[in-house]
Amino acid sequence: MPSSCYSYLDSVRLLRSPMVLIGVGLALVLIGGFGFTSIVTRAVPDSNTVAAVTSLYFLVNTLALGVFSGVELEMSRSVSQERTLGNPIRPVAHSVARQATRLWLLAAVILLAVSPILVSGPLRGHWELAAELMLSLVAALFSAVVRGALAGSQRFGFYSATMAAEGLSRLLPCVVLYAVGVDAGWVYGLVFALGHMFSALVGVLLIWLSGLRGWHRIEPGTVLPKIGGQGAIRFGLSTALLLVVLANSANQGIVNLPPVIVNHRLISDTATAVGLAVMLTRLPMFAVMPLQTMLLPRLTASAARGDLGGVRKQNLRTVAVCVVLGLIGIVVLATAGPTLLSIYQGRPAELSATTMAGLGVGTLFLTAMNITQPALLALSRHRAVLVSYLSGLAAMVVAAVLPIDPIASVVLSASAGPIVASIVMAVVLFRATSDAAVVPNLQKTAS
Repeated sequence: MPSSCYSYLDSVRLLRSPMVLIGVGLALVLIGGFGFTSIVTRAVPDSNTVAAVTSLYFLVNTLALGVFSGVELEMSRSVSQERTLGNPIRPVAHSVARQATRLWLLAAVILLAVSPILVSGPLRGHWELAAELMLSLVAALFSAVVRGALAGSQRFGFYSATMAAEGLSRLLPCVVLYAVGVDAGWVYGLVFALGHMFSALVGVLLIWLSGLRGWHRIEPGTVLPKIGGQGAIRFGLSTALLLVVLANSANQGIVNLPPVIVNHRLISDTATAVGLAVMLTRLPMFAVMPLQTMLLPRLTASAARGDLGGVRKQNLRTVAVCVVLGLIGIVVLATAGPTLLSIYQGRPAELSATTMAGLGVGTLFLTAMNITQPALLALSRHRAVLVSYLSGLAAMVVAAVLPIDPIASVVLSASAGPIVASIVMAVVLFRATSDAAVVPNLQKTAS
């Protein structure tokens, strides 16, 4: 075969690789989110409403993603483990889905209880945005269940399609609304809240069209030692799921809450600028998120084989990539951060290059934190993940409420949480994969 044919085939394989497919899907999610906030700042004339809708963006990520990204991870881990062991995945997928529904009911009750606080605070009196936040919980539930099954079955092309649906279903309607002159903040908020619903619908359609081929099992080969499963069931929820949901809720709090906590201490325009700056400086973190989706099923399989050294080595390599991307991001923010922010928000930036670079430091540790989490989940160190994130969340809250300049408070809190959580995770991972750690330790349930 001519060399040109080999080159063409290699290019096709590269474009169809999981990393590229998930990267494309994630890029569309990012474009959808950035497009949404950028259009809102231009379309909505009331600065108070713009600040409220920006807070809605962060609250959706904190609450909906915080709760249900944990469902996605646990679904992925459970499905991946059953496939590795050569078992059918339908029973475990149904089990996680039922538990996710119970979890949604609990989250909905809690959100209803705290809605008056949110409306009087970051949502700035807009009850309709609180209703959209509730709607986002429903959408996130369906999306997490579908995506978790796709990731655990390593159907990364389908997974990417759900991400593309999420991003495009947020971006395109907002562009149309802006073009026809709609200036009501709640309309744009509704479009954003429904993004996960379109993601789930596309995933279900693809699963149905595929006829579930290749879903139930992989070639089992040799019998593998079973690692920690879902743990004990209490109040209809497994220990593993509850731990990972609590951990991811704390994770999203670390990522999204610094600008929300300080929101009331800033005037509307500055609060919006701070929120947009946090979003902008998080870009390097999103660049490595496809790795997280791919790593969990692979690391789970390695842990099931007792290859602790392989889990540790893969994590170190990936964290090294995170550090390089984070350092590049800090340099860019220190030199061109205010200019990029001005372009993004459509008016001159109110934040300095030092502030932008300081937010970039937190992003560097966020990437390392989010990449180490799959390794600990693969080793069934669910409690350790929760402790790590709670430690980081506590550090973030302490830094956010210090009686210092509000903008400095955002920068400090955005860095303190990720740094503390990353350190705790690193210590746990090194202990879990040291020579003293033996395979029987992996048989503990969600330890």
